[in-house]
Amino acid sequence: MAAGRHIYLAKASDDLVSHCRCETALVALPGQLDCPWCGCGWLFSCVDCRKAFTFAQAIEVDEPWDALARRDLRRRANREPDDLEVRRWVNWMRELLADVELGERYVYLDGELFRSDVSALAFDGWYARHELELLPQVAALADPQVLAALLTNREYWLARRLPGKGDGG
Repeated sequence: MAAGRHIYLAKASDDLVSHCRCETALVALPGQLDCPWCGCGWLFSCVDCRKAFTFAQAIEVDEPWDALARRDLRRRANREPDDLEVRRWVNWMRELLADVELGERYVYLDGELFRSDVSALAFDGWYARHELELLPQVAALADPQVLAALLTNREYWLARRLPGKGDGG
């Protein structure tokens, strides 16, 4: 990697769900609410247009971490972020992307990133406990019913909700 370049995630395709039409859609910091079935628990959003997409790919970018943070935070809140917000964003995003490998495809699920080729996973997310044979986003490419059965299914999430998490009203 050239000096100043670092690995980041950008929209990989328009497969499954993709409302973003930006030419290079870099991922925003996850903004998951207490209703992960709405998409906030399993979709990426674009730093620029804020619209959702399912699959991201690790690419090299030249934009410095703090500039990415300011761009994302400015568009999220419609105001200029302060230095503390920028530092927190950079630290959080660097941690989230720490194990991302250049060229690989990823999905987001409940606070975690997973390579799209992973299988048989069990983890506690931000909202729920998940035990899955295959990532639902990948399974839904072959069987769109997976969206209704898992990802967009309020009951799926509530049945697996971790103690102390909201019910999504």
